[in-house]
Amino acid sequence: MDAQAKVKLVGVRMSTFTRTIRMALEYLQVPYEQMNAPPHSPTALKYNPFGKVPTLVHNELVINETPAIRMYIDHTFAQNTSNSQHPLTPIDDFKSAMNVAMWVSIASDYAFKDLILSLYKKRAALEGENKDEGKIKLELEKPAETARLTLRRLQSVFSRTNGGREGKGFIVGDRISWADLFLYPIFADLCSVPEQNLVEEEAPGLFAWYQSIEKLDIAVNTFDGTVASLRPRVGK
Repeated sequence: MDAQAKVKLVGVRMSTFTRTIRMALEYLQVPYEQMNAPPHSPTALKYNPFGKVPTLVHNELVINETPAIRMYIDHTFAQNTSNSQHPLTPIDDFKSAMNVAMWVSIASDYAFKDLILSLYKKRAALEGENKDEGKIKLELEKPAETARLTLRRLQSVFSRTNGGREGKGFIVGDRISWADLFLYPIFADLCSVPEQNLVEEEAPGLFAWYQSIEKLDIAVNTFDGTVASLRPRVGK
């Protein structure tokens, strides 16, 4: 396997999971070419029969589904870069590796479903119908309450896995990991709309974490084209 061969990443920049993989490639300093492909577009369907993004293409190998792409990146690139001392999946601490895997699952399931699919995307759809903010707030009452509960639960797990060091590091311990890369794009999208206040109120530790991650090069370098980049910054 030639780890130096050019990587192609199929996916649109507005996709949270595509951004997760972009941030990983940036962190590991893996050169890549992004093929702009919205879900279910002809290009997305060319590489994934279900039309989902992202897809990673390397050495003519096509890898679908973000968990599989994560595994491939760990196996192929984590030991071939200057960041190999700090892999995205901990290799010297089983408990930390287990917590990272748990967070990847939590972000991909509960956080994405309740914060993006049910809340953010509904707001975007209502805005697209040119509804005023008052009507939007009314229609978002139920998904907002679900989001509050999910954020409280996320905060509870964060307080446990972060060892009480809220605002002083990453999701798991003192190194960046896949846990951060899966959760951050979700928070970045949610914090680009007025419902950012739910994060501040229900998950203050995670809000501080989000603010620290957004300053990192891997977040800055993958910002253009995201949902957050296309909206006025909340509170400004």
